[in-house]
Amino acid sequence: MHANSRSNSIAALCLLSLTGCFMGEHVVHPPAPTLLPPIPNPLSPTTESTVSFPVQVDLSPFIQAANDDSIIPKKFDHWRNSIKHPKGAEYKYYAERDDFAVAPPGSHQAVGANPGRVIHDWWKGIEPLSSSLSISTALRYKIGAHPLQCGDGTEWPKRATLNGNLTVGMTPNYGVSAAVTGVTLDAIDPCKISITDTDVFQEVKNQLTERVRGGLSNAIARINTLTARSRVEDVWHTLRNPIQLEPDAWLLLNLGNVWRSGFSSGGGDLIEDTIHITAKPVLVFGAEPPSADGALPQLETEPASTGFHGAADAELYGTLPTTLANRLASTGFHVVADIPMDYPFLSQSLAARLKGKRIAVKGDYIQITDAAILGRGGNQVVLRVAFTGDETGHLYFVGKPEMNTFTQSVQISGLRLDLDSEQFLRKNGPAWLIGSSIRELVMTEAVLGVNPAIDRMRDLLTKTLNRPLSSTLTTQGNTASVRGIGVFADVNTLYVRVMSDGSLNLKVDGKQ
Repeated sequence: MHANSRSNSIAALCLLSLTGCFMGEHVVHPPAPTLLPPIPNPLSPTTESTVSFPVQVDLSPFIQAANDDSIIPKKFDHWRNSIKHPKGAEYKYYAERDDFAVAPPGSHQAVGANPGRVIHDWWKGIEPLSSSLSISTALRYKIGAHPLQCGDGTEWPKRATLNGNLTVGMTPNYGVSAAVTGVTLDAIDPCKISITDTDVFQEVKNQLTERVRGGLSNAIARINTLTARSRVEDVWHTLRNPIQLEPDAWLLLNLGNVWRSGFSSGGGDLIEDTIHITAKPVLVFGAEPPSADGALPQLETEPASTGFHGAADAELYGTLPTTLANRLASTGFHVVADIPMDYPFLSQSLAARLKGKRIAVKGDYIQITDAAILGRGGNQVVLRVAFTGDETGHLYFVGKPEMNTFTQSVQISGLRLDLDSEQFLRKNGPAWLIGSSIRELVMTEAVLGVNPAIDRMRDLLTKTLNRPLSSTLTTQGNTASVRGIGVFADVNTLYVRVMSDGSLNLKVDGKQ
C-alpha cells in the first residue's frame, strides 16, 4: 500500500474512533471524576485563651473613716490618769498619730499564722479571693512608770510606725470584701521600761494596737459596700457580641470562666485587680452570627493569689508567684479560623509549577500545558493535568489535601490516577503513559503554599487589635505568630485552618 493511501486510512479510522487521534496521536479525554458525598469539616481545636482587663477600687471612703478621730483617735492620752497593771505596776503613756495611707506593696507583711483563716471565719464559710494590704502611719509616743520614763521632758518624743494589715478580695458575686488580719506597732526608738516583772512598753503596744484594731474593724465596713460587678458585666456583655472585622468576617470569643489575679497598688487610695475571662476565639465568615447567650458567671472561687502583687513580689521571687491566675494570664490569646482559598487562585499556582514540564519514555513524550485543582467532596481534590506532544488531552488525579506544618504548605496525600482515567488509559492507550513518571511529577509539584491564608488571618486580626468595641472598651494586643495547622476541601473551596498566637487585653475607660 502506498504511503498516502495508508495515511488516509489512518485518518479515516481516527475520525471513527471514540478516543480520536491525529497522525498516530491518541486523544486522551477521560470523564471527570464523580463527586463524593459531602462530609462536615472537623471542629476546630479547643485552644483556651485569656482576655484580661483591669478593675479599680477606690479605698478613700475607708481611709477617710480610718482617719476619723471618732473612729480611731488621733491622740491616745493616758498621761494624767495612770493605768494600774494587775501585777501592781502603774504606768502612763501618751501617743499621737498622723493620717493613715495605703502602704507601698510589700512594705509590711500581714501578721498571723494563717490570715486566710481569719477572713474565712469572718465570712462564715464564704472565702473570697484575697490579697494582703497594709495601711500605715507615723506615731509619736512617751511612756512613764515611776520613777522611769522615756520620750518626755528634754528628750525628743519616741517614734514608731503603726501598721494595719488587711485582706482585700472579691466574693463570687464580684463584691469587694475585706477583713482586718492584724495591727502592729514597730518602734523606731524603742522605750525599754520594766517594773515588777511587767514590760510596760509591751503593755502600751498591746493597748494601742487593740484600740486601732477595733477602729479599723468599724471603718472596713466602707469597703464591704463596694462592688465591681457592673464593670465586669459591661465587659462580659460587650464581648458576647460578634466583633465585625469585615462585611463578612466576624470574631466570636466564646466566653467561659472568670478569674482574677489579686489586688495591687494603683497609686494613692486606688487598688487594682486584673480580671481574666477564658475564651475560645474563632473567626467565622458569612452573615452576622447571633450573640452568645449566658449571664455573667460567678467569679471562680479557687484562690488565685498568694499575696499583694507588686514590686516586692518580683524582688522576692524573681518573677511573680506561680498562682492559678498568673498561669492563666500567661496562656495568651489564640484564634483559630478556617480561611477559604478558592480553587481558581490555587489552579493558577499549580499551573505555574507544572506548565512546560516534559515526561518522556523511549522517544515518546508529552509536555504539560495547563493544570487545575478542583474540589471533589469527601475532603478530596481533583487535579486536572492537560498536555500535548505525542499524546494530546488531559488526565485526572485524585487525593486528599494534608497540611505540612513544618513547611507550612498543603500537599496531596495518596495522589493517584482517578479510576476512570486509569481505565481509559488501559483500554485505549497509550500504554507507555500508564507506566510513565507523570504521577510522581504531579505529586512533587502539587504543593500549595498557605501564605495567602496566613496573610489574610494576620490582616483580620490587625482589625481586632487596638480598636474601640464600645464607648468604654478598647482592645489592645499583638500577634506573635500565625501558622497553618490543618486543611479541609469541600466542592467549592479549600479551607486552610490557621492558628494565631498573641495577646489581647482591654482598656476600660482609658485604664489598662
